[in-house]
Amino acid sequence: MFARLAVELHQEPDEHAASYAVVARMHEVVPDADKVGLSARESRGRHRHLAASHPLAAKADTLQHELGEGPGVEVAEDGGWVRVGDVAADARWTSWAPQALDLGIRSLLAVELAERLGALTLYSTVPGCFAEREVVDRALAYAAHAAVALSCARQSTSLEAAVGSRHVIGMAQGIAMERYGLDQGQSFELLRRLSSTTNVKLRDVAAQIVETRVIPQDHPREELDEQ
Repeated sequence: MFARLAVELHQEPDEHAASYAVVARMHEVVPDADKVGLSARESRGRHRHLAASHPLAAKADTLQHELGEGPGVEVAEDGGWVRVGDVAADARWTSWAPQALDLGIRSLLAVELAERLGALTLYSTVPGCFAEREVVDRALAYAAHAAVALSCARQSTSLEAAVGSRHVIGMAQGIAMERYGLDQGQSFELLRRLSSTTNVKLRDVAAQIVETRVIPQDHPREELDEQ
């Protein structure tokens, strides 16, 4: 089962698709896991919600990120896993737990994605779920496969974005070269300067030029010759 799931996860084309596949397939590993949230750990202690198999899981994850506390945040930062048999009787997260109870959450299991990439959190509206050690072990094993698949998908997404950016920038350079008689280096310097003076990312400046066929500068040829 794990081998099949690993292959299926690796076949997803990007991070978005892989994230939703991860939460959707968790119920094959843990049948009671119908409310699963997936979040990513980012820089400076921030966390980002990636996907959920149920709106309740999305709300619970988002609440953790807003408050900066909760089981998913804890395992993403410290590693390992956390199980709560009854949220009403757990005193660890004084801000998150009462609001989670208001959402209807009573028990949960949060497991780390490998290398602290984030967390998978299984929620239940029934107390006492996910108590068996086998369930924890299966969730941890699945999380390890999911982490590898997500890491690969993220790299693929980043590579596609980089290739797309280079293509758009190249098209914008071509427009500038043709319109103002610039060489390749001068056309790139023009785009770089427009990005700096307008405080807009280089790719966005290029995309605007490609879309509108307008370069937002009156005399780029003269200004480049003066430098």
